[in-house]
Amino acid sequence: MSKIVTIGASRNLDVIGKRLFREIRALTGEGWKIACEHSYDEKIHKLQVVIEKVPAGETAKDMIRILQQYMARQITEWILDDWEKEMLKKYAKTKYYYFSDAERRNIIDKALRILQQEEETSKDYIIYRVGRNERILERLLEVMILRKEIHIDGFIRFRLKDYTKSLCEALDLAVDEYMMEKEYNEFVRLLKYFLEIQDSRIPLVHVFLRSGGQFQLIDDKGNPVIHEAMEGLQEEEVKQYVSYDDLLISALITVAPEQVLIHAQEREHKSEAINTIKAVFGERLHHCPGCERCLTALKGREREAWVVNPST
Repeated sequence: MSKIVTIGASRNLDVIGKRLFREIRALTGEGWKIACEHSYDEKIHKLQVVIEKVPAGETAKDMIRILQQYMARQITEWILDDWEKEMLKKYAKTKYYYFSDAERRNIIDKALRILQQEEETSKDYIIYRVGRNERILERLLEVMILRKEIHIDGFIRFRLKDYTKSLCEALDLAVDEYMMEKEYNEFVRLLKYFLEIQDSRIPLVHVFLRSGGQFQLIDDKGNPVIHEAMEGLQEEEVKQYVSYDDLLISALITVAPEQVLIHAQEREHKSEAINTIKAVFGERLHHCPGCERCLTALKGREREAWVVNPST
């Protein structure tokens, strides 16, 4: 009988053990007899994998090395796919204990998305994932070959400090993201409140936008709608002290139109200001499909449509 490896862990090894045993038997082929023995001792789950029978003309040494490489790769994927979330839960519960269970679940999901960025948004993630996989695999295989024994918890704690550090960093970033979202949602809730208590001054406001954030508000009769906060404010002052987005949102909340119609290029529809206005006004917000005034303004033929204060 030749030992391939003994795997120990604080977690149950039944699932990974059955998968390894099934695929190892298919990999070795006829004549080989592989055995997996499960045990539990002092809160440690153990899985010992051995070769019980070697076909005539074959040697166990080469097969052991092949199976160790295969098992190391499977265990690496197991760590990344199964242990990762559990480690994040543990870190979150320890470091961010003051969040509720629901909040921590939200934060953990965000941390996982940070670690597992969608490929279409980050081509570098593919390289990062492969590199991380190979680093874990290399260290895991080194231990398995040298000792023929691996304790997953200890391996992660002492051999993968850079990996666990990246998990903690992702968790911290997720908390920052969560807090920003929470503050933003509170900001939107406050704006909705201000909008609800305002008496609607005008049935419809047209909002003409261009890249850079400059805008003009026009009522349904074609007259400029000037917010008192913009009166006397020069364009240079806006650029230096106030953002166009803040001015636009403030003006719309103050005017409190029954309906808002946005005139802008497609890329401007996804701006932060438009997203906020949409969150506040909801179904009262509409996008112009392409009127003559909108197309003319977008071509820059009406310069007066883009100054903050049309009277200056």
